[in-house]
Amino acid sequence: MDHEERWRYATVCKRILTGYDRVQAERETIVWQSGTQTRAYRDWLAIFEALLLVAAAIILWLAALPSINLRNLGDLGLVTLLPLPIYAALGLLILSFAISVHAQPLRPAILFLHVVTLIVIIHGTPVLLYGTLRYSWAWKHVGIIDFIQRYGVVDPTIDILGVYHNWPGFFTANALLTQLTGLDTLRYAAWAPVFFNLINLGALLLIFRTATTDRRVIWVSIWLFFIANWVGQDYFSPQALNFFLHLMILAICLNWFRQQPSYWIAGNSSRLPGWVSGILRRLAGYRIPASDIRTPSQPEQRVGLLMVVIILFLAVASSHQLTPLMTIASVTLLVMFGLCSARSLPILFLILAVTWIIFPAVTYARAVLESIVEAFGQIFSNIEGTLINLAIASPGQQLVAYMGRGLTAAILGLFVLGVIRRMRKGYLDLHMLLLVIAPFSILAVSFYGGEMLFRVYFFALPFLAYFAASALFPTLTSGRGRLSQVLLVVVSAGLLVGLLFAYYGKERQYYFTPNEVAASEFLYNIAPPNSLLVEGARNYPSQFRNYEYFTYVAIDREDPMAIQRVLAAPAPILAAWLSNDQYAAAYVFITRSQKAGIEMLGEMPTGSLDDIEQALRESPVFEILYENEDAVIFQLAGS
Repeated sequence: MDHEERWRYATVCKRILTGYDRVQAERETIVWQSGTQTRAYRDWLAIFEALLLVAAAIILWLAALPSINLRNLGDLGLVTLLPLPIYAALGLLILSFAISVHAQPLRPAILFLHVVTLIVIIHGTPVLLYGTLRYSWAWKHVGIIDFIQRYGVVDPTIDILGVYHNWPGFFTANALLTQLTGLDTLRYAAWAPVFFNLINLGALLLIFRTATTDRRVIWVSIWLFFIANWVGQDYFSPQALNFFLHLMILAICLNWFRQQPSYWIAGNSSRLPGWVSGILRRLAGYRIPASDIRTPSQPEQRVGLLMVVIILFLAVASSHQLTPLMTIASVTLLVMFGLCSARSLPILFLILAVTWIIFPAVTYARAVLESIVEAFGQIFSNIEGTLINLAIASPGQQLVAYMGRGLTAAILGLFVLGVIRRMRKGYLDLHMLLLVIAPFSILAVSFYGGEMLFRVYFFALPFLAYFAASALFPTLTSGRGRLSQVLLVVVSAGLLVGLLFAYYGKERQYYFTPNEVAASEFLYNIAPPNSLLVEGARNYPSQFRNYEYFTYVAIDREDPMAIQRVLAAPAPILAAWLSNDQYAAAYVFITRSQKAGIEMLGEMPTGSLDDIEQALRESPVFEILYENEDAVIFQLAGS
């Protein structure tokens, strides 16, 4: 019973007690009770309809999965392989979510169910279909854990995958987990995308509640984040865990150390250029939106929360190279604009990050220092190094790339629209704006192996999604009509199309068949230490067991002249490579996924690995050590 209903009920009772027109009062009581029952019936009906639609979506999804034949994976990955019932399931989920967002009263539990269902469908589909770990880098991360399990330590001086030995927090934690529980890393690692997205949901909820009391905006922001998160940084990796820890640090700062912006710089306008002080005075004229912020009232609470933040950042600093920079940039901006009362955090974070680099990670830091210095300030070069070369990519991968870029552009467009609509209403979401800006400052640092722009988008996405939601609901009273409901369906459907292409479009190379896994396991079990492994490409289940035994040479990563020599005479050139006496054994390993990656990205001419494989089969110099439908391992005859 809400406030209005209690007031009406009290009025009726008062009239009865005072003898006021008892018959009329009884009629009003009947009408009031009837109206209450009608509203309750409508509420339960709305809940039932939402649950029914979600259940229908789940049933359609599960029923359609067995009909998918992964042997038919093409240049667009799962996009053309998913049957219509799965697309219908996603359509029902979007429709039901839009209806639930506009329901009165809004029920967070129902919206939570929709978001969880979306996560499970999008990220659970590859897990249930494949039965093997997705994405080649995830296999390498399993290899680091295998190393720690066998030796009990890391080796910061190791040449292969040395960066992980210098930032080993994620891997040592997983090694401890497997030791305590007896779990197989390969089994639970496959579910990492589902797990990390589910825990990100909780962190996002804590953050968005600090920006607004409008629960529609909170849940639509979360919804749009998961629909627009196409960059694939949620697999079994230090990045996925550290993104969650980064969000939790921001959530604690915004929930329990948040304060109103001081605009302290505006008070010293004589020390600043006129246009700067003018901007600051203009910003000070906007209203700060109402939010749910919890300030610690006791000193021991504040100290305890600070200790939690420090522990979280220590975990970040020991597990990843990039995330500490993102966290420092974000918290620094919050402190600079007076939005975070824990003013010492940026300095403390910087000290912790630098300490880790100059002590535990000093070996690796020295090796890459020159490249970091060279990349500093090269913003346009860093951006260019992120994007694939569309001129040599396959037609399907060109479309996938365009869809990913289009999805990003759409979110950026909604972000701009949301900022404009909010400011026209007189509101300034300053802390959310700053958290959009902070990740872009890292572009000046390094290209990070060609992935920097993706990481910037990933870290800015939660706050871009908030403004995208604000574009639909700029105030508490707006967006109540049917048009807003339709717009939410259209926006969600459009973004989801982009997500399916951008996230599922590379599955032909991300999926590894059981045959490929079996071939890799065979080789890693029988190869002696100090073996040479010549790979067609690095894209296959590699380096997950005994990985330090090998020297790896990927043909597609050789210089163009070396590749030309191999393609011109595969058997004699590769025989010369394998005849090197400094290795205890030598092998050539070619798989289905290697071929798919080369054909899709155009690193070598289409069919190159097929030609190499055929030449080795026909050469008397080579013999087949192991073969199945999706992989073949060659060695020199008589080895």
